Amino acid sequence: MFTGLVEATGRVAAIEAKGGDVRLRIASDTLGFADVQLGDSIAVNGVCLTVVAFDAHSFDADVSTETLARTTLGAWTVGRLVNLEKSLRFGDRVGGHLVSGHVDGVGQVGYFGEEAVGGVGGGGNVGHWWLLVGGNKIDNSV
Repeated sequence: MFTGLVEATGRVAAIEAKGGDVRLRIASDTLGFADVQLGDSIAVNGVCLTVVAFDAHSFDADVSTETLARTTLGAWTVGRLVNLEKSLRFGDRVGGHLVSGHVDGVGQVGYFGEEAVGGVGGGGNVGHWWLLVGGNKIDNSV
């Protein structure tokens, strides 16, 4: 689980095709990896990814064909700026919301109003998942 609050930024440092999957390397000088362990979850632009390798300034994550199909990750290129957040641990303060980081699909926001966002639709018919009140999360970097 995540708060949905950006903890640090990073960049896509490498993209390696692995069959239909992809291995991403995300580099950040501001996230801090001293407490990261293999198997930890890190949200990258809101998408929960599992750490499969790391060093002092970056981590690798394998991205499945399913995740590539349901997110914008498949269109990313090396150098792309990304938002990062380490997963919550029991006892951490929740300063935002509880966000799973599991993405159901990509949609398109039809409009932004002073008090509302609406007109969500797009591939995979994600509009029917839109909540009138509660936990919708939008990656506005695309």
